[in-house]
Amino acid sequence: MAEMKKKRLAKASRSQLFLTSLLALVLSVIFSILVLVLFAQLDVTTELPISGVRKVSERTRRVLMESQGSVKISCFMERQHKMFRPVSRLLKGLQQASISVAGVNIQIEYVDPRWDLVRAGQLSSYGVPVNALLFERQRRRVVVTLDEMMSLPKVQKQSPVPSRETRQGAEGVFQGEMVCVATISKLAKPQERPLIYWLQGHGEGRPDDYDAIRGFSDISRLMTRDGYEVRPLMLAGRTSLPDDCRVLVIAGASRVLAPEECSLIAAYLQRGGRMLYMASPRQKSGLEQLLEEWGIRVTSFVATSPRTLTGQDVLINTFAPHPTTLEFQNASVVFGGPSCLELVLNPSPKEGDRPQVLALALTDEQGWGESEPDLLPRQFNPQRGELKGPVTVVALTERGAFVAKDVAYTATRICVIGETDFVMNGTLGYRANANRDFFLNMLSWLSGIDAVTASSLGGDAMLVTGFERRDWYVLMGWAVAGLPLFFLSVGLLFFKLLRW
Repeated sequence: MAEMKKKRLAKASRSQLFLTSLLALVLSVIFSILVLVLFAQLDVTTELPISGVRKVSERTRRVLMESQGSVKISCFMERQHKMFRPVSRLLKGLQQASISVAGVNIQIEYVDPRWDLVRAGQLSSYGVPVNALLFERQRRRVVVTLDEMMSLPKVQKQSPVPSRETRQGAEGVFQGEMVCVATISKLAKPQERPLIYWLQGHGEGRPDDYDAIRGFSDISRLMTRDGYEVRPLMLAGRTSLPDDCRVLVIAGASRVLAPEECSLIAAYLQRGGRMLYMASPRQKSGLEQLLEEWGIRVTSFVATSPRTLTGQDVLINTFAPHPTTLEFQNASVVFGGPSCLELVLNPSPKEGDRPQVLALALTDEQGWGESEPDLLPRQFNPQRGELKGPVTVVALTERGAFVAKDVAYTATRICVIGETDFVMNGTLGYRANANRDFFLNMLSWLSGIDAVTASSLGGDAMLVTGFERRDWYVLMGWAVAGLPLFFLSVGLLFFKLLRW
């Protein structure tokens, strides 16, 4: 009798222990689910230490290092927005990179328009729309919308082969790093914006031309975003170039300039002017003699190379060491059909010392200067006097580079590029990021902003899972409830088998 009572008590104890353990497990599962639901509603996130998630480009690091002071970034976005996490990762990456290079002090503020009603009202009073970033430094404010951080390819519909983004149904390419860094650089510069005068009246490309293929509106917008002010310039009737001209841009003049206009440009260069000259291949502009006096000769040959994407263009990845080409060795600039340039050994400017000339970008040794580019297939023919590779497509000349900074003297700088196609809307529309950065680096060097930077290829890295919110709920359900129940069932099965 006593033995049976002990067995009943032991069985009851085991049953109570089992029920207690089961109840504890159920309560822990319910608690875990409530915590996860609370975190999901508050959108609490934890970044995994995965390499490259917050990594920024060398270009970004250099801009942050050269920028000083403090910049506050207010992220005015709904946390449920699908682009919130890429944007927040980018901002954290910028903040960490700035700390690592002892650059500008970046303060980040997140404002959800549904929860932070007071701060949301203040941002709205500043004219900041929802899903935008507000950059503040002292009393200056710059607003960057989400649309500005998305790049929509303009020529994608005309391409016979759809891109990967088209096949996946993406809305565009996130280029937030480029836009945010340009905004920080703009705030770091003085309030007065450098003036870039774009020559007009001789068949040049126009900065306000929005043609999807031949226009220059995209690069003009990038120049404005980087803190420059672009103005058109007509030389007819003028006695000199504007005194506030930081850089003179000549984009493919197809008609010869008048001698008086050439004299105005020559006088501008003699007094320390800066000029970015983009040639129109196999056409004369009237400035060829002036450029030769400064050490650069524009030839009638067209650069050709086996390194090509379509058979008509040329890939350039050989660059001379220069502040504009730092960390540019792993990038390729795409040119359509640039004119070949030659360096003049003994340039003879009318006044001052001799300029220093540099061949900045060249083809490989298999490239050459083609005399008949319309004849296909192209083949090197030395009997026609064609130039043997490597040939130069971008050259720089500078006079007064070694003058001390405390001397009231402005060095003359000239950059000659063999064509204009490499920064047209059609080329940039195919995401030729190296072309964009190469042009902006040239402009920075010419304007005297020596904190030029390298290509930002790959800078907008982010962790991609492909999970929507519903998928995350399913995953959390399986992780919290499904797996424990599975192991519980297996344990009960083994328990029964051992009892039998």
